[in-house]
Amino acid sequence: MEINKKIVGLILLIIVAIITAIWMPYRTQMSSLDFNIYDANNNYHFETGERLAFVIIDSTAYKDRKILWQFGNGDTLMGFKNVNYIYKKPGRYKITLSVNDKFKISKDIEVIALSKLVAYDSIVKIGGADLGFVNEEMVFSTHSPGVNKWRWEFGETGTVDAYESQVIYVYKKPGIYYVKLKTNMNKYPVSFRVEILPQFEILERVEPIDSLGMAENDIKKRLQAIADANILNTKAYYKNFNYIKNKYTCNNSERVAVVVNGKYNDLYSYCQGLHFLEGRGAKTVKIDAVKIDTIHCLKRIEVTQSTIQK
Repeated sequence: MEINKKIVGLILLIIVAIITAIWMPYRTQMSSLDFNIYDANNNYHFETGERLAFVIIDSTAYKDRKILWQFGNGDTLMGFKNVNYIYKKPGRYKITLSVNDKFKISKDIEVIALSKLVAYDSIVKIGGADLGFVNEEMVFSTHSPGVNKWRWEFGETGTVDAYESQVIYVYKKPGIYYVKLKTNMNKYPVSFRVEILPQFEILERVEPIDSLGMAENDIKKRLQAIADANILNTKAYYKNFNYIKNKYTCNNSERVAVVVNGKYNDLYSYCQGLHFLEGRGAKTVKIDAVKIDTIHCLKRIEVTQSTIQK
C-alpha cells in the first residue's frame, strides 16, 4: 500500500512538471504580444482607401496559435499572423489582436480622409504668440497656400502696418489687441487675439521673452522623448503625448495638423507612428526643429525630422 502511494505521488509530480513546462513558455510568449501598423504610402498617417499592414512583432512565437484580428468596425480576420486591411470610412478605431481567445492587445488609430485635412489646412490662419510683453519683438506669419498679398493690422496704430507673409511688430503699450490679416485668399479679414503685458525694468534691462520659442522647444523635447522611447514603453509615449495635448491643444488634438517634412498628418497618428513605426532597428529619428502657430489652442505644428544611424 505504501509503495502504491509513492507511485501515485511520483506520477502526480511528473504530470505537474509536464504542465508547467508547457504553460510557462506559453505564458512568456503571450506577455510579449505586440504588433505594428504600416501605411502603404509612408506619409505618416492612415487614410481611407489605403492598404494598411498589421504585423505581429516576433510572429514566430505564435506559431500554431489561433489568431484573430478585430478592426473596430465589426470586420474581423482569422487565422493569419500578418494581415492587410482597407478602411472605407474615416474615424477612430480600436484594433484588437487576440491569440487563442485568451491573450489580447489593443491599439487605437485614427483613419482620416486626406482631402479633408488638406482643405482645412488651406484656410488662412495667423501664426504667432498670443501672449507677449511691451517692447518684445512679436513674430506673426501665415502659411496658407496660394496667398501672395498680405495686409496686417496689429490694432495699435489703427492703420495697415505691414505687407509681408512674415512680420515683426513691437507693441508700445500693454492691453488686449486683435491682429487682423486680409489676403487675396480670404473674403473677410481673419482675427487673432493678443494680450500684451507691461514690461517692468527696475535695476536692469529685462530681455524680451521669446514665449513662442520656449513652447516650440518644449514640444520638440516631448516629440523626441516619444521617438526615443522603447516600443514597449507605452507609459512614456502616453505621458508625452498627453502633455502636448493638454498643454497646447485645449484638448482638441484631433484638429491639429502636423506637417512633417512637408507631408500632412494629424497629431495622434503622427505621435503613434513616431513611437511604434519609426526609429527601429539600426536607425533612429532626430527631431531637428518644431514650429507652431500659437502657444494656446494651436492648430498647426511644423516638424523637421531626420533619420540617423544609431
